[in-house]
Amino acid sequence: MLKIALITLLLLQPLLAADQLYESFRNPPAEARPFVRWWWNGGRVSEAEILRELDLLKQAGIGGFEINTIAMLEAVPKESLDAFPAVGWLSPEWNRMVRTAADGARQRGMIADLIVGSGWPFGGRFLERGEQTQKISLIKKQVVGPSTFQGDVRTLAAGRKRGREEAVTDSKVVFLRLVPLNASTFDPGIDLMNSLSATGDMSIQVPAGEFFVYLGLWEEGFTHVKLGAPGADGPVVNHFDARAVRKYLDNMSTRLGPDLGGRLGDRIRAAFVDSLELDHANWTADFPEEFERRRGYGVWPYLPFILDPEAGRDDNPTGDTVRRARYDLCKTLVELFHERFLKTYAEWCRENGIKSRIQAYGRETHPLGGSMLIDLPEGESWLWGEEDRIVPSPTVVNKYVSSAAHLSGKRKVSFEAMTNAVPVFRETLQDFKLCYDMSLMSGVIHPVVHGFNYNPPEAGFPGWVRFGCYLNEKNPWWPYFRRWTDYASRLSTVLLQSEAQASVAILGPRADEWSRDFLLYQPFPEVARPWYHYHLWQSLNQVGLSSDFVSEEIVQKATFDGGLRSGSRSYDLLILQDVESLEPMTATALESFVKSGGQLAVVGQTPFRSPGLKDALARDAQVREVMDRIIRGNESRLSVVPAPKPPAGPKRDFVRMGLSFEDRGELLKWAADFVETVKIRSDLEITSPNPDVMHIHHRLGEREILLFSNSSRTRAADITGKLGWTGKKVWKWDPETGERIRFEPGPTPGILKLHLEPAESLLLVFEPGGRAGGGGGRKASCPCNEQENGIPIQPISGWQADFRHVIADKSFARNLMQLTDISRAENDGPLSTFAGRIVYRTQFDHQSGEPMWLDLGQVYDVSEVRLNGKALGARWWGRHIYSTEGALRKGRNQIEIQVTTMLGNYCKSLQAVNPVAKRWAFWFPPIAAGLVGPVRLVKAKD
Repeated sequence: MLKIALITLLLLQPLLAADQLYESFRNPPAEARPFVRWWWNGGRVSEAEILRELDLLKQAGIGGFEINTIAMLEAVPKESLDAFPAVGWLSPEWNRMVRTAADGARQRGMIADLIVGSGWPFGGRFLERGEQTQKISLIKKQVVGPSTFQGDVRTLAAGRKRGREEAVTDSKVVFLRLVPLNASTFDPGIDLMNSLSATGDMSIQVPAGEFFVYLGLWEEGFTHVKLGAPGADGPVVNHFDARAVRKYLDNMSTRLGPDLGGRLGDRIRAAFVDSLELDHANWTADFPEEFERRRGYGVWPYLPFILDPEAGRDDNPTGDTVRRARYDLCKTLVELFHERFLKTYAEWCRENGIKSRIQAYGRETHPLGGSMLIDLPEGESWLWGEEDRIVPSPTVVNKYVSSAAHLSGKRKVSFEAMTNAVPVFRETLQDFKLCYDMSLMSGVIHPVVHGFNYNPPEAGFPGWVRFGCYLNEKNPWWPYFRRWTDYASRLSTVLLQSEAQASVAILGPRADEWSRDFLLYQPFPEVARPWYHYHLWQSLNQVGLSSDFVSEEIVQKATFDGGLRSGSRSYDLLILQDVESLEPMTATALESFVKSGGQLAVVGQTPFRSPGLKDALARDAQVREVMDRIIRGNESRLSVVPAPKPPAGPKRDFVRMGLSFEDRGELLKWAADFVETVKIRSDLEITSPNPDVMHIHHRLGEREILLFSNSSRTRAADITGKLGWTGKKVWKWDPETGERIRFEPGPTPGILKLHLEPAESLLLVFEPGGRAGGGGGRKASCPCNEQENGIPIQPISGWQADFRHVIADKSFARNLMQLTDISRAENDGPLSTFAGRIVYRTQFDHQSGEPMWLDLGQVYDVSEVRLNGKALGARWWGRHIYSTEGALRKGRNQIEIQVTTMLGNYCKSLQAVNPVAKRWAFWFPPIAAGLVGPVRLVKAKD
């Protein structure tokens, strides 16, 4: 009997696992629910308000938070803060507040994270000299001889461009050179340090010709913590000095750990490090020695040219030498940053019993390699404001971050979600959904919302808004926020428990980028090299190919057996994106990959050189020889494909804002042709793709999981795909309700036909055999035809509208003879600046008894409907269409439509009297609000 029971239990394990996935989908755990960045504004916190706000977050469906002490918004009147004393970072009182929040989280089934320091990057006034961040800046002056150049360091330095966060600090001249302007071969110039007086004056004899005077200034403590709160403001710590980093971190754990029960991990899940915005930090005390040890030559002769962004542009021996030396400096900085900061931080976290969470990108790190070194890698996705609309924009670094997670065996990859430093007060729940859905497509799957301001009721309206989306009970759509958090929680929990699939690896030209452009700022690189670097993966996705970015280091360490294997990942196809330079070891690895049966696609430029200066000619020859062998002997496994043509239209910031619909369409055509050329097989072949629709493919056991998303607010989309598996039942899992129903993919086995409404997502789970249950037989489809004219309802005596303002005593009522965008109401301030909930009521006659759907037309922003006293539901994204089943009558009908708006127009109206509202809402035009319609009855689809 025991043997039979054990066998039965083993056979049931897959079913039990399946049920566990669905149960967690229905009731997501805290770790899968959205977190928030909780700004403790100015450190002006109290125990009672912390607990009140925790209750708000819990009720809203938030699973956890990151305590982020930050400077108070400058616009908040100082006299209004007297009743809220500041609590200094790491003071006994601040520590007690952290413990209050962590204990409160535990009692509510929530999770607490804590930022290191305050603001970003971390630092403090207590840092000693030698512990602060350092850089060498270049000052460049063109001179013509024969002449005598007279100058002084102070005057030259005063004319240089400084970053807005840079502080004035003492400096030291580390080089002074006179360099010929147009040297045909590399010439380090004449060392003029002896021409410099003790007071910084210089007198330089310039021979005949054109020259540059290159002057290098070393500075320490040149940049301060951005928005640091009391106790953690001041100079930034030197991230290239492991001793300084560890001393800072130990100070935090030593002072805070005992008050949390012994060590940080007793009450905190993870420490967090925000953006690595080090303002071009590029130096540390032993950098020259480390450079020479790692690169094999001294840095000083080349450093002025490396730091000159105009040097190295020409394709001549001088330009080639500068680019190679620049690559070597970049590589050395990245290696030091990984070793001395990221690894030091991760080790400190482990010793303190917490996870390391960090946005491991900036100018100082490889966006893939950095994210592989820590426990909880994180990306970011923004909401940008453009006049009267918001543009959701997952940043280009997200795909690198998620690829790093996949390659290092991590499923938990988070993202700073809906980062909002521009269109504050204008955000809507549909913006949240679109930004979240688009972010999932890039592989980051757990949102940390930006953000939740510590904002006591006594602070008034709008109160303390450092930045971020306005999340609290004062927002009109706050009662509906739980709908988004439940939706996001259900999708995230499925993705967190399953494994992302990818058959394609993509290698970008990182060495060429470093050589020509220095270390670019991630997540918003100043240039994209090539122009399609961050967009090609999306077009490949739209035709069915899932991918990860890889690095040269990954390729070099991989194993090959018909595919490229790295850890648990295996790729059938490797794409080179206009790569000119490869390390010889990488080229050799590519040859092994192709010989083993892997497929290599060279898009655009074929690699023909190596990066770096030492032994350059010999290394270049190695790369060319290997690439020649690959090209000559592996025609069946090699595709050389012309690069996509860049957009021909007006210049657009497509790194930050993404490609236009038309440009995405052109790149999609290229991707479809590319797939035909390489003939790579995939689990999903999308034969009729759409520029608005992307997907992700996950797997758990025998389950195949596909999530599709339409990123357009206005366009519906139809796609057709061919599945790489058969014999599985298809279920639609509804993340809004937690239900699952049978889904009919189409009449032809193995072919998936989908219709996605604007802003719609679709989660399909393919079950082996007859597994799973619930619902059954229903088909997920658009309930009515988009082009159907419908029957406009004719309101009897117009619409009675109650305007329930977010400020209660500003409420009013109107009788409206027609529906309009209330933001455009001329000479009607109460109407055009309204924010809150509008209740529209009317009666209408319906002559037919046939089933109909109710289409509200244009709605800004959330709608909720009652028809003849029956609640029809609420809509917070996409088309506002409702089933009238069991409610619509033949004859006279009564309808009530509630529409909830955003806050933008009202906050803009306050700019003359409220400095916080003015800070965020002074600049934009009227934002559409209210029920615009037309309200129609529409026939259901056949």
